[in-house]
Amino acid sequence: MKRLAKALVCLPLLLVVSCQQKDSAAPSPTPAGTSSSSAPKLKIGYVLHGLNDFTQVIKRGAEDAAKELGVDVEVVGPASFEATEAIGMFEGMIQKKVDGLAVIPMPGEVWVKPIKEAVDAKIPVVTANITSDGSASEAWFGQDEYQSGVILAQEIRKLLEADGKKSGKILAGVCKPGVAVLDERYKGFKKGMEGASYSVTDPKDVGTENTANYSAWENQATANPDMVAAVGFCSMDIPNLAKLKTRSNGKWLVGGYDLNAETLEAIKSGNTQVSLGQHPYLQGYLPVLALVRHLRDKLPLPKGWVNVGTEIVNKGNVDKVYPRETKRDEETKWYADHVKRSFTDLGTLAKPLPKMHP
Repeated sequence: MKRLAKALVCLPLLLVVSCQQKDSAAPSPTPAGTSSSSAPKLKIGYVLHGLNDFTQVIKRGAEDAAKELGVDVEVVGPASFEATEAIGMFEGMIQKKVDGLAVIPMPGEVWVKPIKEAVDAKIPVVTANITSDGSASEAWFGQDEYQSGVILAQEIRKLLEADGKKSGKILAGVCKPGVAVLDERYKGFKKGMEGASYSVTDPKDVGTENTANYSAWENQATANPDMVAAVGFCSMDIPNLAKLKTRSNGKWLVGGYDLNAETLEAIKSGNTQVSLGQHPYLQGYLPVLALVRHLRDKLPLPKGWVNVGTEIVNKGNVDKVYPRETKRDEETKWYADHVKRSFTDLGTLAKPLPKMHP
């Protein structure tokens, strides 16, 4: 009888020990979007095509995503926008054995081999801003470049007509001729001008380096004194065109791309009439988000194109956009809300890449 009583007393203790051992053997899973404190942090590499105000926004987006998701991200890029330097940085990331890579592959054709090398090394790669047709990257994050050109042409037409100018020459400048997405912008712009009496010049090479870009636009403005508008297809164009217009007392309209502070200030002052935003912050944030969901949460990478959207900014809405694009805390908050509203499931948003136009 004493032996039975002793056994009954010990039974609850055995159950407790057994339960504790079971719990320690099967920890609860880590919620999606968070990291386990015991697991090493994922390391994501992001290689930009160059360094300027525009790509700094991409960098901030990538870093905010890393902070939110609890991973490490290293964002690098060449100051000169030279592909050979960027590829060297990319290959360095492969040697470091990062867990995932994002890259802006400019120009796309020279990146097919480096991207394959990373994928062969079992490192998933996603691309943004510039496409790399034929590469092993499954996902691309950017806007519809051709359609953005159409939109820009429509906006310039409306502005010229409102200014009483129903015909005339439009000077077009491209910072890196031969880059597919820039070619697509120009082709879309030409399409958007069909049926109007404006003539659009061939895309003039205005360069990517800031000082050289200003000089190129100055030379082109001198060579085309009869132009009614100047349109640039890269982020550094509007700030330089706005300065040139002020210094030369130009009467031509200015339009182009991207929403850096100088561009927005030029719109506010009236020196620039319209610029299209392509959400570079999202081009930094979403590739990191996709890689983390794939690597940690075992979700497939988006297959194809995730459209970040095109935004028209002019005198009517620039004051609303300006704080978001110039104040770090407002930028982070606005995009955090935007991502939650519009990019909860990247897989269902992905669609075939925009077709290239002849």
